Amino acid sequence: MSIQPSVRPVDPVGQLLFVGISGTTLDPAARSLLERVRPGGVILFKRNVESLEGLKALAGAIRGAVDPPPLLAIDEEGGRVTRLTPHISGLPAAWTTVSFGTPRLTEYWKRYGELLAALGIDIDFAPVVDLCPNDAPNGIADRSYGTDPEKVTACAEAAIAGLRAAGITPTIKHFPGLGDTLLDSHHHLPSVQKKREAFEREDLVPFIRLGASSPAVMVGHGHYPWYAGPDPVAATLVKEISTTLLRDRCGYRGCAISDDLEMKAVAVRVAWDELAPRAIESGNDMVLICHSPDRIAASHDALRRRVDREPSFAARVHEAAGRVAALRAEAAAIRAAARPAGAIDGARAALLGAAAAGAARA
Repeated sequence: MSIQPSVRPVDPVGQLLFVGISGTTLDPAARSLLERVRPGGVILFKRNVESLEGLKALAGAIRGAVDPPPLLAIDEEGGRVTRLTPHISGLPAAWTTVSFGTPRLTEYWKRYGELLAALGIDIDFAPVVDLCPNDAPNGIADRSYGTDPEKVTACAEAAIAGLRAAGITPTIKHFPGLGDTLLDSHHHLPSVQKKREAFEREDLVPFIRLGASSPAVMVGHGHYPWYAGPDPVAATLVKEISTTLLRDRCGYRGCAISDDLEMKAVAVRVAWDELAPRAIESGNDMVLICHSPDRIAASHDALRRRVDREPSFAARVHEAAGRVAALRAEAAAIRAAARPAGAIDGARAALLGAAAAGAARA
């Protein structure tokens, strides 16, 4: 499987959308949505997985539905965050894999990536690089490799190396760090408690060190008072974070993707028609909209209206679309450098074997 170049002009507005669809097959409604917005990416969820072979077929159908074919992504972290259960189960959370050691952790993620490649996936929205204790009540907890920036960076580096070796593009998340929060951004807007000096000395470390090897970064919905001010505004909507901090201070050059705009941290605070334009204007290059077809279409239309009436926003959209094109090219290069994807059953067995070997070493 390869990511084919487009043979027709690319709509820059659609390329900024990373969308979810319903169903385990590409039904007429989902196909119509894809044809209408021509998104840059499609994210797959458990609701899309009836079987592993069925997921592979769905991936092929999505690629054939529009030109250019959307990048296909999935959240596969292991532990609580996997979309492939019950077809594969028992994969460890990040916190428990710290004891694997670097060689076995790299091998584990390589095997994980090989399964994703066999399924037709391009991008894994992993690893998590937030610094967080494993019992935090904020939705991160054991998805993190811990609170030590050096340890988290080393473990995430192993995960990135393994995924890339398998032909899968990694994504570090959730910039600039959600570990020091008490609330889950799926349900609330969490505010970071740490002092700015400590946050920049610790929490930014993984993003700075791993940025060059991760073609995509996910911007999280956290509130950072020392960047955004006292009003509760998420990082995804703050230019001082999504542009100044990410690009100018941390030196990141890849594609910035917002976390899901339907999460309550942002969706209940900003009018929907304003949300995607504000996220793009703030510095995100793509916006995740994971569930509602109506909201996906409305976001596409809202972006189009802003492009048509504001030349400065149109320039920002073209800048973002350029980064999406670069992500597409890098994902193709990562895939081309790896071995051709193997059979699903063999990749599944190898992943379970790597997880067991790591656990035995621990």
